[in-house]
Order: sequence, then C-alpha cells, then structure tokens
Amino acid sequence: MLVNDDLATRRLYSTDASIYEELPQSVAFPKNTKECVALVKAASKNKTPLIFRAAGTSIAGQCVGGGQIVDVSRFLTGILGEPKNHTIKVQPGVIHSDLNSFLKPFNLKFAPEISTSNRCMIGGMIGNNAAGSHSVVYGTTRENVVAIEALLS
Repeated sequence: MLVNDDLATRRLYSTDASIYEELPQSVAFPKNTKECVALVKAASKNKTPLIFRAAGTSIAGQCVGGGQIVDVSRFLTGILGEPKNHTIKVQPGVIHSDLNSFLKPFNLKFAPEISTSNRCMIGGMIGNNAAGSHSVVYGTTRENVVAIEALLS
C-alpha cells in the first residue's frame, strides 16, 4: 500500500472544496479491501483517526483532519458488474457522472442530480448524503442506496 507523509502531499490533502484546512499526519492510498482492513486495524491499535476521502468536493470540510487521510479515488474506482434488479455494486471512488454514463444504456441513473457530478464520487456522496436540486423528485443519496459493505474498528 502506498502511504505518503511528505509535507507536499500532506498540504495537498489539508484542504477540500471548503474553507477549512488541517494538516493530516499522512495520506494512504489503499488498493483493495484487504488494505483498507489493515489500515483500520493499525489505526485502531495506534489510536490514529482515519478520514476516508473521495474527491473532496463537499464544502463543509468533512474530509480534512489531523489523522490519516485514506484516499479511495486512486484505486477503489470499480463498477462491479452490470445492474441487476435496478441495483449495481460500485466501489467508493467511482465518479458519479461516470456511473450514470455506464447506466445510461440500461435506462438507469444514480440519483440525486448534483452540481459536482463530473468529479464527486459515490463514497463521498454516501458520507455526505448528497441531495442536489432535484432531491424532492429523485431523493437523496441514502434513499437510493440499498446496502453498504463497511468497515468498523
């Protein structure tokens, strides 16, 4: 697993689309679920806060912090098969508009419609319960998620 603790990387990840800024201890780039499990175990043992991060497009500062940033946008970007029964499995780093482009031939889309859809990622949308201007019609993210496979320390 790639982990960077150099000052340049830490500065890059100290901000998001918000006005907030906090220098993290390091930034990890897990390649798979096994590496995510190892990160959670190590963080629990060392009492290090983990901040899982997708694209960092939210304006409320949820993905900045003084712990270890875990960037899912580099490797955890898979669309895992075709839709079945109007559902699809994806990894957290899938870009919202890429998912909708993939779903278009099936006459499906993942709501909601948000302004950052060409750069925001599904994991961040779930973490923030992204809504968008048409959420009254299409619902918020949580109303369009059937199940989540998650890690708990």
